Amino acid sequence: MRTTSIRGLVARAATIMTMATAVVTGSVTAPAHAVVPPHPATGSRPGPIDSLVDTAVAGYLADDRIPGAAVTVVAGGRTILAEGYGLADVGHRTPVDPDRTAFFLGSLAKLFTAQAASRLVAGGELDPKADVNERLRAVTVPDTHPGRPVTLHHLLTHTAGFDSDLVGRTKARPEDVEPLAESLTTRRPPRVRAPGVVAAYDNYGYALAGQLVAEVTGQSFPAHVDEHVFRPLGMTSSTLAQPQPNAVAARLARGYRPDGAAGWTEDKGQYGAWTPSGPGAVSTAADMGRWMTDQLTGASAANRLMQRVQYRQDPRLPGLGYGFEEWRRGGRTGWFKDGDISGFHSNLLLVPSHGVGVFVVFNGDGTDGRAGRDGKELIHRIVDALVPDAPKTATPAPAADAAVDSYTGTYRSARVSRTGLMAVEGLVSAVTVEREGRNGLRTVGLSTDPDRPEQSWSSLGDGLFRERDAEGGTLAFTEDGLLVSSTTPATAYEKLTWRQDPALHTGLLAFGLGVLALGAVGFPATALLRRARGRSGHPPTARAARAAAAAAGLTAIAFTAALATVVADGNKMMEAVPLGSPLLTTVTVLGTVLAFLTLGVTVGAIAAWLRGWWSLPGRLAFSCTAAAAAAATVVLVHYHLVGPPFA
Repeated sequence: MRTTSIRGLVARAATIMTMATAVVTGSVTAPAHAVVPPHPATGSRPGPIDSLVDTAVAGYLADDRIPGAAVTVVAGGRTILAEGYGLADVGHRTPVDPDRTAFFLGSLAKLFTAQAASRLVAGGELDPKADVNERLRAVTVPDTHPGRPVTLHHLLTHTAGFDSDLVGRTKARPEDVEPLAESLTTRRPPRVRAPGVVAAYDNYGYALAGQLVAEVTGQSFPAHVDEHVFRPLGMTSSTLAQPQPNAVAARLARGYRPDGAAGWTEDKGQYGAWTPSGPGAVSTAADMGRWMTDQLTGASAANRLMQRVQYRQDPRLPGLGYGFEEWRRGGRTGWFKDGDISGFHSNLLLVPSHGVGVFVVFNGDGTDGRAGRDGKELIHRIVDALVPDAPKTATPAPAADAAVDSYTGTYRSARVSRTGLMAVEGLVSAVTVEREGRNGLRTVGLSTDPDRPEQSWSSLGDGLFRERDAEGGTLAFTEDGLLVSSTTPATAYEKLTWRQDPALHTGLLAFGLGVLALGAVGFPATALLRRARGRSGHPPTARAARAAAAAAGLTAIAFTAALATVVADGNKMMEAVPLGSPLLTTVTVLGTVLAFLTLGVTVGAIAAWLRGWWSLPGRLAFSCTAAAAAAATVVLVHYHLVGPPFA
């Protein structure tokens, strides 16, 4: 971990902000590499898939320090593997049971929301293209874009245009969760773009879709899903209720992050009002097998709506169904969804053409947050073993593209907040696109694999590129300046101007905080030296200006130190942002103090020139300090590091 550069500090903070939801409570010590064998639910389980999964999961738990996991594989209309591994509760040494252990699902809950809404669409009770305000009563969507209303179709395809901000949105205890309608009103993010234009992964949109289902049916959202989704499939250990029924609550797995050399700390913060988008949803491996089997074998109109492309940012790349994202690997196609919440990481993939479904869940973040990546890797290994690849077609030959230079530049994920603290993610998560060779490109920051940050691409012509030395990865550049990747169909990337370039902002912030930190030492030292020489006859206003500069320097040092403390433990930071943290509040309070001190330093610099304070070098040094304070403050304000972190 880098703690010596401003870019490194903010990078760690912002990258982790997108992943999680809680605050640390308590520490549980247990051998990090003590892996419990598979739960003996199926007795002897011969077969290559069983051996593949057993070996792979044992490796993930041991190597990445994850307490437990569960895996379900369905094929041919039945569950062929449902196994638990490791510990569901470290303190009580409770093993994971695929039939009984309930895991928090995170964003996999969006699949249930999409299914509930799709049922109403299929039954004619909801028009997916109608203004949601026509059916909502407790919540209203502002008419920010007249003539461009938000529809259910927009909500379910991440194209409604709401800003993204999850800071302070979750709770440590289910009893503290506010009603859905109340939270949708009091914590509503602004509409930052017209609907139906850009895909930008949207938790608020899915929460609003759940409220729409509740108002149309007259049931609470958890009750409706229980009656119309879970019960018909026999999913008796699944619920969206907060708190959970006693029978389910008694069997909940606990989520953990690595702590020290050989222990775990329990994560908190899996609850929240926006249940339709993820918080509070729980299920077992066995129940998820029932759900996948229904998706693969059931012929309901709702299932068909979910597994049909409803929106594509670019017609040549994977698109979005309702709830699902389209998946391609080699010649295979399917539908996937990932879920991440504090201490729990889940992945689900369906390959309908072969009747195969896979569900993987871990109750630990893993070293450096690797659990989510482990799940994707395991699913690919299982699918590779079960689903033969389609016959190879000729790889398109590289083609010249006269516009290749126009694609280069810096891009930012459309889901990055424009109005909240999570805007700081944009400071470090930008994607750079550079020309490589005659008709190729090189990207940095686009890959979801941290071990492969750079990728090389060959042009196929007309703004389409295929990754070199990789299987099936493609990206496209649209006429309206968007970058679209085949691996992230739910979020496009928007091209930035030079003024929006985070490299410029990072340089300004580093310059500002660095100069201010020098001033924290330099100005008091100069004042003491002048006093020792009997040359301290400046007016009180001049001394006040220098004191403000020294205070700004001390504040800059404190801000940097607070940020360093926040990001010292990556997994802990993953929890703290959505749950809210006193230390996170300290960072933004210090940013606010620095902004006020900057005003005083700027006024002092102007007065120094007008009134002739100090020598010429002294005035120049003070003006440089004022410029540094202004540069740092402008960046902090732009990324919402000034003011409270959440309302």
